[in-house]
Amino acid sequence: MKRAFFIACILPLALICFSCAKASLTGPAEPPKPAESAGPPTAEAKENAGAAEEAGRSELQSDIDAGYLILVNKTHGLEKGYKPADLTAVKYYAADRRAEGRLMRAAAAEAFDSMAEMAKEQGLELVVTTAYRSYDFQAELYEYYVAQDGQAAADRYSAKPGYSEHQTGLAADISSASVGYKLTESFADTEEGKWLAENARLFGFIMRYPEGLEETTGYQYEPWHIRYVGCAAADYIYSHDIALEEYLNILDEETEE
Repeated sequence: MKRAFFIACILPLALICFSCAKASLTGPAEPPKPAESAGPPTAEAKENAGAAEEAGRSELQSDIDAGYLILVNKTHGLEKGYKPADLTAVKYYAADRRAEGRLMRAAAAEAFDSMAEMAKEQGLELVVTTAYRSYDFQAELYEYYVAQDGQAAADRYSAKPGYSEHQTGLAADISSASVGYKLTESFADTEEGKWLAENARLFGFIMRYPEGLEETTGYQYEPWHIRYVGCAAADYIYSHDIALEEYLNILDEETEE
């Protein structure tokens, strides 16, 4: 899905990418000293602000063009044969899962590894249990869950084949040893889960299925499921506490004006 547009209300936000996240997480900086006078902005300040806005536009457009804002949910699907060409293995994964599930699109894999390394420096472990899933892999899982819990229950937490974000190579389920590498809501209460929820945006990820937004996303709360959308979109979605669907609606509305 491409959206060749820029959103004035989104761009002024700080666009934080994973390459500079390390500095953000090493500790609070000393508070700035108050300015002696707050006169009107200088020509240089205006020029710098304009340059920053232009850079923001370029970054958002780049993410759109790369397909990082593709929408896949219960009503927006993918072709059976869809498979990203740039799938790359992540470095940090649960060893007892399928090797296929260790793949993500290149930018997402690099961002996840940087995030996992930052967490590791703080004594926390984050690993991928499953990232990319083919159509057939998803069909296998979905059929298993339907047989186990019935279709109505399975549809609350599992996508039908062709309608799973995992097929995009941009989504991943994350866990840690603190919960036995399981996918459980209790992950949200661990140090790893709290850190992920707070810092994923710094690396271009969002918590895709937040608590309280089940009606919007179509799925139950999943504190382990992250989705790569790029830093500009991730920061806005986090700051406004909205779902990806709501963010894309905002972009569409701005385009129509």
